[in-house]
Amino acid sequence: MTTNGETPFRILSLDGGGIKGVFTAAFLSEIERMTGKRISDYFDLITGTSTGGIIAISLGLGLPASRILDFYLNHGPTIFPSVGFHTRSWLMLRWLVCGKHDPAPLKTALHEVFSDRKLGHSHTRLVIPAFNILDGSVALFKTAHCDRFKQDYLRSCVDVALATAAAPTFLPPHDVGDGRLYLDGGVWANNPVLVGVLEAIANLTHRADEVDVLSIGTTEEPFHVQHKLRKKGGAWNWKTRLAALFMQAQADGAIKQAAILLGTAPHRVSPIVQGARFSLDDARQISDLHGLGIDRARHEEKYISDRFLYRVAAPFTPCLPLPD
Repeated sequence: MTTNGETPFRILSLDGGGIKGVFTAAFLSEIERMTGKRISDYFDLITGTSTGGIIAISLGLGLPASRILDFYLNHGPTIFPSVGFHTRSWLMLRWLVCGKHDPAPLKTALHEVFSDRKLGHSHTRLVIPAFNILDGSVALFKTAHCDRFKQDYLRSCVDVALATAAAPTFLPPHDVGDGRLYLDGGVWANNPVLVGVLEAIANLTHRADEVDVLSIGTTEEPFHVQHKLRKKGGAWNWKTRLAALFMQAQADGAIKQAAILLGTAPHRVSPIVQGARFSLDDARQISDLHGLGIDRARHEEKYISDRFLYRVAAPFTPCLPLPD
């Protein structure tokens, strides 16, 4: 609740993390099972990057979190296949010159779930980060929740999902159909909490003290820089740590800046796990991520219900209708 007793403008922010999105989907599915409530009914805006963008779009279209979890459980091993030593070696060689994984299985799986639905079919405001590599600019795919937003709501959910999830080196850039090429929004907003906060304040004209945020990550590792790196640095020594460094630094900065803007810190759910326990594309970890999501939901449910799930959000009416 806000200081004046009114219902705040509630934002759900979902981090990127590849197959680690299983954690997010399992967490949300268990919260829905325990409460009997549909998560998307209680948030005024959902923002998600990469795997979080896929989940955000799914929630916006009204899918129960259990179905989103099934998407990861059923399709995750195909999108990021667990293979033998020789195939893994070939994938590592392929990784040097092109995307490590073929995007076709992900595209097929997304078509199965989203069909031909557009972003404008969402019953919740959505903001999905990506990065335009043709002009080197950040990109945000948005529903028509302002009358200025006249293009993105007409885009297919499949294209938006593929654009935000095109992780550099793992998947090739995605052409949304008009020649523009996009990379994963995680290159600048893997934790999109500030994206959601600024959307609420700048474009939806809410005061900062009217906004409340639930931010869900995809697990984090204890931060540690080895002595060799601290002493010598060097590109070769940093090669396996750079992605984790950038993602952790961006996430920490985004959460702390959002807390300064809002006065009340976003509630962050992202368990700390043993270093290198989970990776972005190892489907062999799905079972552990699934269990971790359920376990964390059982710890968090009471607090999340009291802070976020006490009153259904006002209905979202887009400024622009989809054409017949």
